[in-house]
Amino acid sequence: MQKIYVLYKLKPGVSPEEYIEWSKTVDQAITSKQKGVQSFRVFLIDGARGKESPWDVVEDIEADSWDAWEEVLTQPAMKEVVAGFQKYAERDSSIAIYGREIL
Repeated sequence: MQKIYVLYKLKPGVSPEEYIEWSKTVDQAITSKQKGVQSFRVFLIDGARGKESPWDVVEDIEADSWDAWEEVLTQPAMKEVVAGFQKYAERDSSIAIYGREIL
């Protein structure tokens, strides 16, 4: 199991309400059903301790592996998700990090 976090800012002019609607009806609805995705949760950041958060959104993903996640992103079913991400997310702010639990 691979833990993945995707963090990004919303593009200027994108309201949280507009983003939330897209996230629930498109992003979460499609991504969570892809082969290789065990869990997909999305969080809107409300604040940060002591300073402004550099991100607006955190996606918390559990996938079979990093390679499996990369494969998910190329699937035809994800075309609408990728297009929406390009519409709502500030690409230069986006970072995808992955790791494993320390046991």
